[in-house]
Amino acid sequence: MAAWRTLAAQATPGLCGMAATLTGVGVARFAYVAILPVLVQQGWFGREAAGQLGAANLTGYLLGIGVAAVLASRCSAGALVRWSMLACTLSLCACAWRGGGMPWFLFWRTVAGACGSILMVQAPVLILPRVAQARRARVAGLIFSGVGLGIIAAATVVPGLANHGLLSAWLGLGGICALLTAATWRYWRSASVTIAASVAAVAPAGNPGERRVRQGFPAPVLLLCLAYTLNAVGYLPHTLFWADYITRELHRPLAGAGFFWGCFGLGAACGPYLTGVLADRFGLTRTLGVGFTLKAFGVALPLLASGTPALLVSSILVGFLSPGIVGAASSYALVIGGAAQHRRNWTAMNLCFSLAQAGGASAMVALMSGRASYAILFWLSSIALALSALCVVAIAVLRWRHAAQEELDTAIA
Repeated sequence: MAAWRTLAAQATPGLCGMAATLTGVGVARFAYVAILPVLVQQGWFGREAAGQLGAANLTGYLLGIGVAAVLASRCSAGALVRWSMLACTLSLCACAWRGGGMPWFLFWRTVAGACGSILMVQAPVLILPRVAQARRARVAGLIFSGVGLGIIAAATVVPGLANHGLLSAWLGLGGICALLTAATWRYWRSASVTIAASVAAVAPAGNPGERRVRQGFPAPVLLLCLAYTLNAVGYLPHTLFWADYITRELHRPLAGAGFFWGCFGLGAACGPYLTGVLADRFGLTRTLGVGFTLKAFGVALPLLASGTPALLVSSILVGFLSPGIVGAASSYALVIGGAAQHRRNWTAMNLCFSLAQAGGASAMVALMSGRASYAILFWLSSIALALSALCVVAIAVLRWRHAAQEELDTAIA
């Protein structure tokens, strides 16, 4: 019995983190990919207006970083997580009312994006510093697997509920988030109480290395931030236009688009934890470098072939690595930047990510105006991911040189 209690205690933080990312990103954001074609087909919005709503969510993601920074001095991180999950629930339910028109939907999709970014930043920061380093990448994977599970839930629920009208679809998604919010409410109330002591234990105030880090961002952290920023551009075609690309450009039925989006979600659900297992075994540097390279291939694959096997591989591979890379990047930022600076570094990375995401989404929507093919978007995104892989290689070189210099200095001394 004691062993089961210990196991449950170890699993609870990761599961609660999973619920937060499932609510804020898996459902509140990515469910929109499955809903977008239905919005157009049922006449709620035109294709361009529906695309603008998708971009509004990404703009909200950027705003959420600033909102969290303003609120950080006024309320605990645990409170930010709780209220963000509740706001995501309300945003989905609010979209069930069609009468508000475009301004109403723009507001609530922006709110959902802002709360999603708060959950993606605050949830892992509350959990990962309290986890033993040997298990950290796996727990990070468990947290971010919520993104994929939310996509699967949306791909499963939306088509069936949409047959009864979009009102049912929006309310069904809101109900999922409401259950997750209620189930984890008490955990987040107490989570931020112990985090300060955990960080203090990991990084004592007198550590000169930590004082050096506070003076600025070291080069490896800056390179990781650049790689993570380019990653934001790399996954946009699949997360914004994948279903529309399959239905409109490849002339496949909506059910087929839902199937491939569900495969993306399946990969996203499995990817973070399995990526964490690989990172614990082979190292974060190698895992991230290979991950960015394979993701670049997955994004470019529709340019080479558009048959069912290629679409299946592309869906699963990009889905597997999208949240998987997020979990690995968060753990890597903790390793190369230190526990005391993890909140600062991870927030900066997410700020750059959200800037690239919002700007890239708006640019892609504008770029697609008057175009019949999404090919240029896949090209641009695959190139961005290839550059991310090169950034990881540069980090490895810098860390190797630093380790070699320290070894030389020790030998001389």
